[in-house]
Amino acid sequence: MNLKRIFNRASADVVRRPAEGGFSLVEVSVAIVVAAMFGAAAFATNQQLLTTLRSQKETTAATMMLQERIESFRAVAWSNIADKDFVKQNIVKNPTTSEATLGSVIETITVSGYVTTLGAPGYPADGSNVNQWVRDAAHPTGHNTDNNDNLASDYNLLKVDILLTWTGPNGRTRTRELAQIFGKGNIGQ
Repeated sequence: MNLKRIFNRASADVVRRPAEGGFSLVEVSVAIVVAAMFGAAAFATNQQLLTTLRSQKETTAATMMLQERIESFRAVAWSNIADKDFVKQNIVKNPTTSEATLGSVIETITVSGYVTTLGAPGYPADGSNVNQWVRDAAHPTGHNTDNNDNLASDYNLLKVDILLTWTGPNGRTRTRELAQIFGKGNIGQ
């Protein structure tokens, strides 16, 4: 046989071999849709995780802010806690180190009479007023919303309530609160 004919016959065999199976357009389309759904689910999960982490970070910051604020009350004399001017100038107007994480936090600090000098229940049962301040974006050093100049003389126990309100990463309004009772001699109850 002729060498050229043998070569052509070998080439023809190579060309005539059955082709390997490929993917159809439908199979490729289904694979793309599955991959896109997986990617979207991964991104949604990641977004939810980031929202949860930010929410936890804010909760931790709020707890630390409450602790800082209540420690500033524990560090002063009982008579100073009853003095609205002292509290405003030395506690309320000073920002805490933890509040920056919370963004537009609203802090409400209330000092009220808890037990009268006669041993009767204090605020609100006795109808008295409280010393209350609100710190927010409009009043960064706080403003007095209610006052009572007789807390030191009318009560043996004072209650300090601190309420924080802010908007969380998912648009929900969130709150944290801490209360402490102080007695004459500045012994926290």
